[in-house]
Amino acid sequence: MSNPRLFVEVVLDQSLTKPLDYEVPLAWQQDAQIGVRVEVPLKTSVKKGTITQVKSHTQWPTVKSILRLLSSEKELSDSQWKLAQWMSHYYATPLQKVLKCFIPPHIRKEVQPKKQLWVTLLKSKEVALSYIEKNRNTPQATVLEQLLATTRGIFFAELHVSKATLKPLLQDKWIAIESILTTEEFLLEEEFFPTQAKNFNPEQQSCFDAIAASLEKQCYETHLIQGITGSGKTEIYLQAIQKTLDLGRNAILLVPEISLTSQTIERFRSRFSEKIAILHHRRTLGERTHAWEELRSGKIRIAIGARSAVFCPIQKLGLIIVDEEHDGSYKQSEECPCYSARDVAIKRAHIEQAVALLGSATPAIESRYNADIGKYRLHKLQLRANAATLPTVQIVDMKQARQIAQGFTHFSPQLLDKIEQRLAQGEQTLLFLNKRGYHRQQVCAQCRAISKCPHCDLALTFHRQEHHLRCHLCDYQSPVHRTCPSCGAVESLSFKGFGTEHVERSLHAIFPDIRTLRMDRDTTRKKNSHEDLFKQFRSHKADVLIGTQMIAKGFHFPAVTLVGVLNPDSALMIPDFRSTEWAFQILTQVAGRAGRSQLPGEVIFQTFLPEHPVLHFAASQNYEAFYEAALAERKQFLYPPFCHLVKLVFSHTDPQKAEEQAHAVFHILSQCSEIQALPVTTSGHPKISNQYYYQFIIKAKKVLSINNPLNNIQSKFKIDIDPLSTFY
Repeated sequence: MSNPRLFVEVVLDQSLTKPLDYEVPLAWQQDAQIGVRVEVPLKTSVKKGTITQVKSHTQWPTVKSILRLLSSEKELSDSQWKLAQWMSHYYATPLQKVLKCFIPPHIRKEVQPKKQLWVTLLKSKEVALSYIEKNRNTPQATVLEQLLATTRGIFFAELHVSKATLKPLLQDKWIAIESILTTEEFLLEEEFFPTQAKNFNPEQQSCFDAIAASLEKQCYETHLIQGITGSGKTEIYLQAIQKTLDLGRNAILLVPEISLTSQTIERFRSRFSEKIAILHHRRTLGERTHAWEELRSGKIRIAIGARSAVFCPIQKLGLIIVDEEHDGSYKQSEECPCYSARDVAIKRAHIEQAVALLGSATPAIESRYNADIGKYRLHKLQLRANAATLPTVQIVDMKQARQIAQGFTHFSPQLLDKIEQRLAQGEQTLLFLNKRGYHRQQVCAQCRAISKCPHCDLALTFHRQEHHLRCHLCDYQSPVHRTCPSCGAVESLSFKGFGTEHVERSLHAIFPDIRTLRMDRDTTRKKNSHEDLFKQFRSHKADVLIGTQMIAKGFHFPAVTLVGVLNPDSALMIPDFRSTEWAFQILTQVAGRAGRSQLPGEVIFQTFLPEHPVLHFAASQNYEAFYEAALAERKQFLYPPFCHLVKLVFSHTDPQKAEEQAHAVFHILSQCSEIQALPVTTSGHPKISNQYYYQFIIKAKKVLSINNPLNNIQSKFKIDIDPLSTFY
C-alpha cells in the first residue's frame, strides 16, 4: 500500500499575492505544519516561504516538492496565525504582506546575532593600581585604568588597542576575554538600581484593583485609563506587569517610538529582576534576532517596544499595554497592511485571552466612545501623583503682542517676563513649535511664486545653519535662490514664516547669555542624539529646550516650570476631521510637561485665535468638554466612531493616469448600496518624489461592507482601513 501524499500551501517571502502548492516528501510529513518555514523551488530559483495550509489533495495535476524545512518548529504560534488571518481579512491585505510583520527580515534572512570580545578585570582594585603605578605610560597600564573605570567590563573594540597589547595581561591572568552576544543589556550604558513599588492614591488603587481582578480571571478584557498628565499611569503599568508575572503569564508594553528612550527603559529595568527585551529599529538585525528567539523560547517574559513589538512571539501572554494609546505613531500608513498597533493589540489580547490596557491623558475619541458603550472598562485618574498640581494656563492674543512690538515678534511680553523669571530662579523652560527650520518658504515679491521642491508639491524650507533650502518630504536640497526661478527677477526674493531654528536665534538676541538646546529632526539625525539632548537638559546644561512634538510626550523634567506654545493655530487649520483632536492632544501633552514635581508650573498659549474653543478646552485640561463637543460634531456628519472609513490612494508618475485609475475604481464602488464613496481629490501632498497622488474616502457601517467589493477589483492602489488622516 502506497503512503498517502501530503500537500501544503506556501506563501513566499517575495511579492506574490497568492500561495503556491507544493508536495511534502514523506520524511518531513510529520513536521510540516502551519507556520513552519520552508525552502521551495520557483522556476529556476530557490525561495523561502511559510506554510499556510496542510491538505491531502491539490487541484494541480503536477506540483513540485519543498526542498527543505528551515526548522521543525513553527515560526508562528496558533494564536499568532489567527491574528495574521484576521489582519489579512480586516485590512484587506494579502497574507504574504501580513506575514512580514510577524516574520521580520532578521528572521526571514536567518541573521545570526553578532558577537564581540568582552574584557573584564580579574584582580582587585588595589592590586591593579599597584600594577599601574609600576608600569605607568605603558599600553597595558592604560587598559587597566579603563577597566577600573567600569564595574562590569568593556568591549575590546572600545579599548582601541591591539590584541598583542592584551596578550601579556591575559597570560598573567590580569584580565579575562570572552566572546558574548551584544544584547541590549551590554549595549545600554546605564547601570540600573532596584526601585520599589510606590504607594497608590485612592484613584490609582481602585484602577489597579480592577485590572488585577481581570488578570486573575485570565480572560480577555480591555481597560482604558484616562489619566491627566502626571497622574501615575506608569506606576500602574509597572505593578500590573508584576501581577502578570506573579500569575505565571507574560507582558508586552507598547510605547510611541519617540518615547522609547533610556529614561523609559531605565524605569522598567530598575523595577524588574526579569530580563526585558527592548524592540526597536535602532538595534542591529543580530540583536533583534537574539531578542526574538529569547521571547519565543520563553527565556524573556517582558517585551517593551514601539509599534511592531505587538507582533513579538512572547509566550503565555497575559497583559498587553498600549501607552499613549492615542498616538499617531501606532498607525502604519506608509505601506500595507495599514494597521493600527492599538487595535491589533486588542485583537491579540482577545485571541490569547489576555488583558489589554490602554492609557492616555487624551484618549482617542473612538477609544473613549468604546468605553462609553461598554466595550472597554474606563478608569479616570484626575489627581496628579505625589500631590503635584496642574499648571496654570494663560491664553495670549498675539495680535495685541504684535501691536505692542510694532511688528513681528515670536514672544509676547507675558512670555518674555516669565522666561526672565525662570532664568533668575534657576528653573527651566520648554518652548514648543511644531515647525522646524529657520524660514518656512522663499517668496518672490514680483510674481508671488514660492520656491518649491522640483520632486514634490511642497515649499522648500530655509535652514540657516546649513544655509540651504530643503524639502521636508523627500529631503531634496538646493542652494538659496538669488534670482526668482519663475520670473527671473533679481533681489525680489524674501523669506516668510519661521521654525525652531529662527526661534532659538531670536531668543539669544533677547537674552545673550541664555543657554538653549534645540530638538527637532535636524538636531536628532545622529544615533542617540535625542537621548544626549535630553540628558543635557535634564542635568541642567541648558535653560531652555526649544522643539517640535519630540519634546511633548512622556518625559519628566523636574526643573521645568514654564511651557510656551508659540503657534498652536497651524494645527487647527488642517482640513481633516481629526484636526481639532490632534490639536487638543498635543496641547494637553505639552502643557503637562510643566510643574510635574513640587514646583508649580505655568503654560502660555500664544495664538491669533484666542476664542477658539479647543484652546480653552486644552487650557483647562477639560477632556470631557472637548470629547462631548467633538463627538456631537462627528455624529452630525457621520465620522468615526459612528462609521468606518477607508482611504484608497492611487499613485503614478503621470498625474492623469493616477486620476483616471482613481475615477475608474470610484465608479465601481459608488454602485455599492452599503457604502458611501466621497468624491475623488488630490491627496494632501499631491506630489511626492515624482509620484502624483489621488485618493477618495469610503464610509460604511462595517469594514466587511467595504472589503468584499474591494477584493473583486484588480487595479493596484493602497488600501488604508481606519485611516489616521483623510487629508494626507
